[in-house]
Amino acid sequence: MTGSLSMIMLDSTLLGVALPSIQRDLAFDDSARAWSVNGYLLAMASWVALGGRIGDWMGRINAFRLGMLGFALASVACALAPSAWVFVTARVMQGVCAATMQPASSAIVIDIYPPTQRGRAMATYAGISLLFLAGGPLIGGALVQIASWHWCFWLNVPIALGSIALTLTLDMKSVRSAKRVTDWISVVLLLAGTPLFVSGLQEVGIRGVDAGWAWIQLLVGAGSLALFARRQSRLIQPTIDLRLFRDRGLLACAFLLFCFQFINVGQGIYGSLYLQSVLGFTPLEAGLGTLPLLVPALVVIHFAGRMYDRRGPRRPIMIGVCFVLAGTIIETCGIFAMSYPILAIGMAVLGTGCGFAMSPANAESLARAPASQRGEASGLVQMMRQFGATIGIALFVLAMYGINRSAANEIGFGFALHAIIALVALGVAWRFVHSSTPTT
Repeated sequence: MTGSLSMIMLDSTLLGVALPSIQRDLAFDDSARAWSVNGYLLAMASWVALGGRIGDWMGRINAFRLGMLGFALASVACALAPSAWVFVTARVMQGVCAATMQPASSAIVIDIYPPTQRGRAMATYAGISLLFLAGGPLIGGALVQIASWHWCFWLNVPIALGSIALTLTLDMKSVRSAKRVTDWISVVLLLAGTPLFVSGLQEVGIRGVDAGWAWIQLLVGAGSLALFARRQSRLIQPTIDLRLFRDRGLLACAFLLFCFQFINVGQGIYGSLYLQSVLGFTPLEAGLGTLPLLVPALVVIHFAGRMYDRRGPRRPIMIGVCFVLAGTIIETCGIFAMSYPILAIGMAVLGTGCGFAMSPANAESLARAPASQRGEASGLVQMMRQFGATIGIALFVLAMYGINRSAANEIGFGFALHAIIALVALGVAWRFVHSSTPTT
């Protein structure tokens, strides 16, 4: 399960370092460059809720194997892509397959551990994966500089095959939930509304507020998602059971993961871009430059898991969100000052915060869901995370291009947006995250 999440995390941030080389080889224009990043995240956001439902329907281990195999094949297509838009299409397929296996993997981890050990289990599951999220720029920089950007995607193949082989040798049972009727109108509204909304937001960021067609996309997408939510609330057997979000604790944890993903993906992609384009780092140096974010997270995440098991979610999450807010403020100062030492301090503080908060928030959100709907709840939570990533990238671009054309200032305004999101996360955690977890 950790292998699958590690691949997903790696491919979320690795592209930031590899993108300049890919753009040069495949002749990307601005639109293709944006879609090479957001197509992957957007496909995950669009499909992940359905992926959780698929896992409950066909069995979580079966969904995991299917998604893992598809992800490996899509990675091969990325490595062999002859043109920009073939590459973008393969990235979209990676996102769909990742959205099929990720909800299944986290639900499996929660299922096989008793409540008193779930914090430590999720800390291990998320902690090793966080290594790849934060280490993506380092791994990508080394592969690009030593070999070529193609190896950033060939790397996924042995991980995928190894993970599939492990599931076959462990003889894991594939538990299925009771069948529900699928409302295909809802499926169409979700799969159409999500990409229209996020792509419209992204295009407004790239082309400015005068991009008329982008505003139409944005409004149609938002309307489709609103109709989807309204339809789910009225169906006796909803396609995606949004009533799970009536639990305020679950909804709050899902929103916090939205905020953390919003910050981390923008950090991973545009932080690496800043180090190369503004501070003149090589790809490998840019990867090494992200280590201050990685090391603290790996150290504290296991302490956070144990704290969650002993005291519940409130304490580790509140500590983590406070560190995240402080880290984003320090990073913003470092960007505007064009000072890597200040930026590195901010990374270290941010990494400490993510290490404390992310794993308890994820474990708590799934622990609050009924066991029969845990895959579906995982899909909804991951949908929130991926919405955080896609909307975060789109708003980051909007903040960059809508205010100033200096490269350092553009990225600085994007990082300032991260600080605002962290402040909102602190308010939500203070109001809605409590120490008690229901047993059923």
